[in-house]
Amino acid sequence: MGSPINNRALFPCQEPPVAMSTWQATVRAAASFVVLMSGENSAKPTQLREGSLSWHYYVTMPMPASTFTIAVGSWTEMKPETCSSNDLAAEISFSTSEADFRYAGICGHVEYPCRFQDTSATTQEVIPHRVFAPVCLKGACQQTLLQLLSPCLSAAHSVLGTHPFPRLDVLIVPANFPSLGMASPHIVFLSQSTLTGGSHLCGIRLCHEIAHAWFGLAIGARDWTEEWLSEGFATHLEDVFWAKAQKLAPHEAQEQQELRACLRWRRLQDELQNSPEEMQVLRPNKEKTGHMSDSGSSVIKHGLNSEKVFMQVHYLKGYFLLRFLAGRLGDNTYFSFLRKFVHTCHGQLILSQDFLQMLLENIPEEKRLDLSVESISRDWLESSGLPQPLQTDLQAGAECRLVRQVDAEVAKWNQLNRRPRKRKRRGTEEVFEKLLPDQLVLLLEHLLEQKTLNPRTLQSLERTYHLPQQDAEVRHRWCELIVKHKYTKAYKHVEKFLLEDQAMGIYLYGELMVHEDARQQRLARTCFELTKELMDRCSAQVVAEMLF
Repeated sequence: MGSPINNRALFPCQEPPVAMSTWQATVRAAASFVVLMSGENSAKPTQLREGSLSWHYYVTMPMPASTFTIAVGSWTEMKPETCSSNDLAAEISFSTSEADFRYAGICGHVEYPCRFQDTSATTQEVIPHRVFAPVCLKGACQQTLLQLLSPCLSAAHSVLGTHPFPRLDVLIVPANFPSLGMASPHIVFLSQSTLTGGSHLCGIRLCHEIAHAWFGLAIGARDWTEEWLSEGFATHLEDVFWAKAQKLAPHEAQEQQELRACLRWRRLQDELQNSPEEMQVLRPNKEKTGHMSDSGSSVIKHGLNSEKVFMQVHYLKGYFLLRFLAGRLGDNTYFSFLRKFVHTCHGQLILSQDFLQMLLENIPEEKRLDLSVESISRDWLESSGLPQPLQTDLQAGAECRLVRQVDAEVAKWNQLNRRPRKRKRRGTEEVFEKLLPDQLVLLLEHLLEQKTLNPRTLQSLERTYHLPQQDAEVRHRWCELIVKHKYTKAYKHVEKFLLEDQAMGIYLYGELMVHEDARQQRLARTCFELTKELMDRCSAQVVAEMLF
């Protein structure tokens, strides 16, 4: 995929985001390969000569060169076992007022065939979509991903309105891909790690990448340092889309969103404690954000820092800012404004103040209270550490019923861990509640805070929740517990994770090295030797610094 930095290594181009352009491309490849690109057409190959095919893609919407994407490989298009996934759209419909999505006036972008001006496009809940993957993942795609695409696309339309792009390909990428997902125009790369352990992680990640069609792609940041304008919005919207896709009742949706807020609050706290202050600022260039030199060049602060790729601060602080604004204004007011914002700004590049200024101009005065562009920028965008409005919130979502349920289960496990080993007596075995995947993540995070967990407790945990069969987020925390408590019987789970879930395994290498245990360090070095040649270059550099 393209990059905001050194995209010229992929093809000759102007790199500043303001240098938007259209493109067309013809790709020749062996007949055994499928060529996928971020073009707006679903290209059909033409035969050149025996064993060789030609693929032609194009776009009519001008975009930054960094959004260009190409994937060539032995992919197979995955089809549902019964009806086509597009047919499923008829069964999935959300009650939204079409009037909400229609605003008077022409678009503010340069001229191109725009879906926001096409009546048939504005009412299209589910855009045409395809899934490509290696044939060995056919079963996993049919069980999870193919079932989720239509509901997630329809949910996104119910929240934001018109899909900015006319189609979507989803490609399941190899294990060495460095993240769980990556969105580009018309195509999403999804890690194979999202396909295991049920539909939750896959659904959440799919919703996140679908949200980027609006925030990050159709509406881009004029200054690449303002990543929160893409990642903060996608993180906030993923919960909203996923709740609608699951057709949760309002109170269930709120509970699950509170639980996820709690998890993110913990993650943000951890990141702020373990990162340099200058890397915690969402708008590091402050009033100079968006400025270019006379030659048209601009600087991306921290752009070449290899550790920045693995930081979540733009996702998390951005998410909490939008959650704060939605809470202050009320969901109805906030999402009504968001639809108007999308309609006004699609096809354009923006800065933080463009969003904030329009928001404050479009909400009733009684809801504005003490909010201003200056105060929001000061508290949320230009300061390191925990934003001031969050400091009074001791732990976001902590009073939620789902969180309290986890607290009760943690108490049971701590009690079990303290119990001396005796012969089992009938009727004394602890009964544990069934937990949602996010609850399991929170449970394991709490147990990671315990100084010691004995092997019996760890074995019981593994059996009670079938941890090796859970999704990658849960298994990551399980691997952390294995490493912390030197639970040697389960080292095979850590090895499997490092080999097959490379998008998430970087942190585990550090954990294996920090305990200065010879067997753990040997495990880390062995896994790295097996994967380093195929590993993403930036990931390999970070891991090598941990190991040697």
